[in-house]
Amino acid sequence: MFRSPERMPNFHNLELILQRKSAPRPVMFDFIIGDEKEKMLVGDLYNNTTEFDRVLTDIRAFDSAGFDHASIVIRGLDFTRKADEHAHVLTKSLNSGATIIDWQSYQEYQWPKISNCDFSILDKAGKYLAPNVKFVPFSLDGILENTIGIMGYENLCLNIYDNPELVSAVFEQVGMRIEAYFTECLKSNYVGAILCNDDWGFNSQTMLPPDLLRQWVFPWYRRIVAKAHACGKYAILHSCGYFIDIIDDIIDEMKFDGRHSYEDKIMKVEDAYELLHPRIAVLGGMDVDFLSRASSVEIYERAKKMLIRTKTRGGYALGSGNSIPDYISNENYLALLKTQQEEEEN
Repeated sequence: MFRSPERMPNFHNLELILQRKSAPRPVMFDFIIGDEKEKMLVGDLYNNTTEFDRVLTDIRAFDSAGFDHASIVIRGLDFTRKADEHAHVLTKSLNSGATIIDWQSYQEYQWPKISNCDFSILDKAGKYLAPNVKFVPFSLDGILENTIGIMGYENLCLNIYDNPELVSAVFEQVGMRIEAYFTECLKSNYVGAILCNDDWGFNSQTMLPPDLLRQWVFPWYRRIVAKAHACGKYAILHSCGYFIDIIDDIIDEMKFDGRHSYEDKIMKVEDAYELLHPRIAVLGGMDVDFLSRASSVEIYERAKKMLIRTKTRGGYALGSGNSIPDYISNENYLALLKTQQEEEEN
């Protein structure tokens, strides 16, 4: 166990952060931890033989690392795509895997059924959470990501002008399923918040013009967030890329409680916190490239300064800018965990 035995996890601490308040101790937030990192965190208890074993391993890993929540994805809502014929190359085209290119392929497409998801795993696995810990479910990609995945980015852009009715129909089919997915997740008492993971931007601009995102993507998330709030739960956005032109939509229109995913080349988390606090909770933000290339000392010092910056002002949880992939060294990841543990003791 990498958290101290005395440090009891409690989702209420993350709640306080999502309310843009200060918690009694530093709070961590991430939603994906690589397999090798989970093996380090749980040791001999690592097991991914079955889906249930995988979920229990995730629970143990998040607990060991010192989180007040555990992430979970309920599998089954897969928007199938064509096999990527260029999968062997190092770069990937956003047009690879395109399946729907016209009305005929739309009519032939086999849309996934929400019944493919076994949501009972939330209550079954929830019994293994530590007392006062809650799940934060996420989906297999979001509304824009899945639409791009099945249409292809270039095809999507062309059809926006050539066949906007087709584009609208695809967004409708994807959006209604993502909404249904989170609606089911919210029914479990073991769920404290949901995480809507959908990348909306490149490094310097949004992937679609903001007006089109407002037309086809944002209304779905407005409904999803409203459903979470109606249940007395929270909604977090994980979205990579440029966000300045749509931040008011994220906060004021969709009403997300927290935002996750920050990259230094777009906006450093320190600057993002000054820009966004106290309008929305800022989660994570230690850039993945920084976590990969910097020394453990540099990571420790930057994380420590961020915790000091936000300690009394609240609304911040420490974590990566995106996720914890296995190419981050164990030494560097442990430096991040060490920071929040030491600041808790001060």
